[in-house]
Amino acid sequence: MKKIIITLAVLLTAQIMPAQNTSGNCYRGFVDGAYTIGIDEYDFNRIEINTSHGYQINPYIYVGGGFGFHFMSSYKTKGSTTFILENRDSHVDVPIFANIRANLSKGKITPFIDGRAGTFITHHGGQYLVASIGCRFSVNEKQAINVSVGCTSEKLEFEAFNLQPSKSTTTGIVIKAGYEF
Repeated sequence: MKKIIITLAVLLTAQIMPAQNTSGNCYRGFVDGAYTIGIDEYDFNRIEINTSHGYQINPYIYVGGGFGFHFMSSYKTKGSTTFILENRDSHVDVPIFANIRANLSKGKITPFIDGRAGTFITHHGGQYLVASIGCRFSVNEKQAINVSVGCTSEKLEFEAFNLQPSKSTTTGIVIKAGYEF
């Protein structure tokens, strides 16, 4: 009985505590899962997990930084060739990035524009750029669910068929779903 009373007290306290205000001047965090579809000569589809943490300057502008883990199951060159022209030892890339986000309105359903720019800390670095548009669905003043679609450009290092390392720029369409707190 004592456990039930304590549990109810904690739950009721959590319900009456003021939530973090989205009006600005506060910490904000994002976690998202994504899938990128390669659209250029490289067929590098990947699953991504990213997180960004920073400051909500006002109801419209967020500035922060983050990192992620990008998993590629295979590396293929599109076209008529039956062999892979490039090779990599690892299928995991880790980007670090600056993140800026602009909410285009206030309300329970809010469109936004999101931009990330950074570098990979694996495979001797390389650019990481993402621009996306999406929609934020408020759960309460403190939390929201986000969905977006965008374009990504990444410069990744590979070992070419002549065994020399080279950097190749890959582009893709990214589809993201995330949680904001």
